[in-house]
Amino acid sequence: MISRQYLAGFIDGEGYLALGRIPRRNWSVEYPVRLVVYNTNGGILEEIRQTWGGTMSFSRSPNPRWKPQYALIWTNAAAARILTEVAPFLRLKSEQAAVLLDYHSRIRRGPRVRDRRGRLLSLPGKEVRFREALYQRLKCLNATGAKSEVARNHLPASRGGRRGADGPVSSEYLAGFVDGEGSLMIAKWKGRESWNPQYRARISVSNTDRRVLDDIHAAFGGIMADQPPARTEWRHAYQLIWTGGMIAGLLSSVAPHLRLKQPQAAVMREFIRHQERTRQGRRGLNGRFFAPLPAEVIAHREALYQRMRGLNARGSPGLIWGANLNP
Repeated sequence: MISRQYLAGFIDGEGYLALGRIPRRNWSVEYPVRLVVYNTNGGILEEIRQTWGGTMSFSRSPNPRWKPQYALIWTNAAAARILTEVAPFLRLKSEQAAVLLDYHSRIRRGPRVRDRRGRLLSLPGKEVRFREALYQRLKCLNATGAKSEVARNHLPASRGGRRGADGPVSSEYLAGFVDGEGSLMIAKWKGRESWNPQYRARISVSNTDRRVLDDIHAAFGGIMADQPPARTEWRHAYQLIWTGGMIAGLLSSVAPHLRLKQPQAAVMREFIRHQERTRQGRRGLNGRFFAPLPAEVIAHREALYQRMRGLNARGSPGLIWGANLNP
């Protein structure tokens, strides 16, 4: 069962909250509430669907080496129901949720008028302008790129301010966020002063909004790093990193709640246990350098490194949801 806090973390990492904009034949426009979560793994979205409902869809990639993209979609009342449940735990997308919930409450208070054949009549001009303004506001909040950040800073404040989570980040929220935005990996390098390749566990989460990473850092520690944009049109990004001795404590809190990256967490725990069981001697004057590790130790760590690389591979084609979940 997918909890509200896990789903909030996953939506903050992989979700899209917006108004649709659908032209009709009578020149009117409909603005439905839309909540969508995306992933290349259809299994995690199916788990969410079993608890929270929604409609599953997928699109094949034009490149056969890429995985297909899956989407779980809620609209109108169904979307508002989900947002009501998760809004108290959202951090990145709390403003979008507040705007959509206010909008849904407004349209419920003023039901649409229909003609004799049951067809919806066009909205009054004032209401169309109001809904178009909300559509544009959400479009700005969801936009990417350096210019969009400037535009967001000039938006008027939402009525009632920014709603969402104010307390410490929970393990369940962080698990959802890591499944959506995180990376569990084993890094490998060959140092100048080492006979052996070196391996180190590493967990990271990235985002262009530092606020959520600051919240996570306050609860779970880690090392904050800047990621300056490679292009001027890209937004500045931030990364929160755990490595070395910080990994075990984080895994003990978050791994029980992971779903998408549970296999990576299992490999990482095995890697950490192997490190703890293996003692590496020193050599050189005053033990300045590490002594070479036995070949079987290097072989085992290399196998774990390769297994983790396979789990994290992005280019391999994914299985179609339904075909792989319903053999």
